[in-house]
Amino acid sequence: MNQLRKIQEEWKGKLPKDWHQATELQKRVVTAAVGATALILLFSLGGRLGVALFAAVLSLAMLWEFVEISFELDDKFEKRWTLLAFSWLVSFLSFLAPDSQFIAMILVFMTLFAYFLLTAKRHSGPAFQQHLRELIYSVFAFLYLSIIPGFLPMLYFSQGGLHWVLVFLLINWSGDVGAYFAGKKYGKRRLYPEISPKKTWEGAAGGLASSIAIVILYKVLFFQALSLGSAILVPLVVAPVAQMGDLCESFIKRAFGKKDSGGLLPGHGGFLDRFDGVVFSLPVMYACVRILG
Repeated sequence: MNQLRKIQEEWKGKLPKDWHQATELQKRVVTAAVGATALILLFSLGGRLGVALFAAVLSLAMLWEFVEISFELDDKFEKRWTLLAFSWLVSFLSFLAPDSQFIAMILVFMTLFAYFLLTAKRHSGPAFQQHLRELIYSVFAFLYLSIIPGFLPMLYFSQGGLHWVLVFLLINWSGDVGAYFAGKKYGKRRLYPEISPKKTWEGAAGGLASSIAIVILYKVLFFQALSLGSAILVPLVVAPVAQMGDLCESFIKRAFGKKDSGGLLPGHGGFLDRFDGVVFSLPVMYACVRILG
């Protein structure tokens, strides 16, 4: 008991007394730990419904942030809720009938186009062109942030689905952590300074190595059915795509002059900032699982 109290006192001294005084790294660690625990519990206890619910909520949160940083006209509120309603509808249909996703995507595209056409009479001059741009943004956002997250429930439906979902998240989480610390300690050569000045090749290599190591560890402890070759190959393919997704989201933010997509996740920014690599690499992860059988 004395030893336990000693450990508690040591940790108490390391933690900030006030959340507002915490460093960005401390906020990042606490948010990640709480979020990861909540997701693992949701997926383990909620099963198929839990995974589908998370995919739907993630889609809505990212769409909300995307509209906030990209839309400018006075009818932003109406357009946002129209897009969110379509996204929720597709998530619901995909859960009930996964094979209907393509049909739903085409119907939403046509309905969105009709909505923007009917509301075009509200705008004139430069606002008319901006209205068309916001239609293009909406179609892009719907594909990127509503259709692609639907691959997460599909991944869960695969044989060994819960394991594959957790492996996928571990690839992303460990890749972020490894890239952060490897970049801080060894980073010298900039990966793409025009888009993301802080990312380095050394950080990217550290993230890839971390992803491979954590998947091998997960295979040994929990997923013996996964071969060693697959435990190396899957993160080797998925992790670089996740890092590319991070760069793509940075590209969007830089184009609209934004540092973060939001502030709901302390130390991470918004949902787009935190799950950009997850969304971008989801189809690739699903393809790997389908190929591996």
